[in-house]
Amino acid sequence: MSDTEQSPSSSTSEPIALQVGEQRFLTSRDTLSRSDHLNAVISGRWDSNTQPDGSFFIDADPEIFKHILRFLRHGVYPLCYDKAKGHDFAMYAAIQKQADYFVIPKLVKWLSQGEYTKAITIATMAQIVEGVDKLDGTTDSGTKISYYPTWRTVSKYVCPRGIAVHYGNTWRCGRDCRKAQGDAEDEYEDCPVLSTLALTEKTVFDKDSCLED
Repeated sequence: MSDTEQSPSSSTSEPIALQVGEQRFLTSRDTLSRSDHLNAVISGRWDSNTQPDGSFFIDADPEIFKHILRFLRHGVYPLCYDKAKGHDFAMYAAIQKQADYFVIPKLVKWLSQGEYTKAITIATMAQIVEGVDKLDGTTDSGTKISYYPTWRTVSKYVCPRGIAVHYGNTWRCGRDCRKAQGDAEDEYEDCPVLSTLALTEKTVFDKDSCLED
């Protein structure tokens, strides 16, 4: 082998510079070989893409291309999700169009079938909390609890002897209470009660959904 020849291993692993729009990316021939289009670009067959400094020009949006390159490098599908806004469907469409142009069928299929919706799921649970005027606690960053308080009126049993611990519970009153009540009907009074709906939303991330098989 002459001094000017390179071994197959070095030729596939040596850094290759890509000028994508106004941003430069460094990668390897081995990474780009997963895309038929990009592999053709760096093959030298298209002289118009080769720059004076040895880099290869690609007329694409660098913000979109970084998702393409991440997939080629690591087999990680793009997840464009914000907890407040949800999925960025416009970004998915842009990535899919570019993946189709660069001939990356697995990425195109994953995006076209909306597989990203399986990576993030929201588990919800609703609970009614009665008679509590202060609700606090600590949750992890993937859980959100929203409180929706409302007042309603309920009828409360009144002990004939006025015993506070008997209030609202007829079964607490015994013989002495019934004796004090005599022949009178049970007494009730309207009482305002705070009723709060506690809605728990837990964001669940399935990382396996974002990894190439």
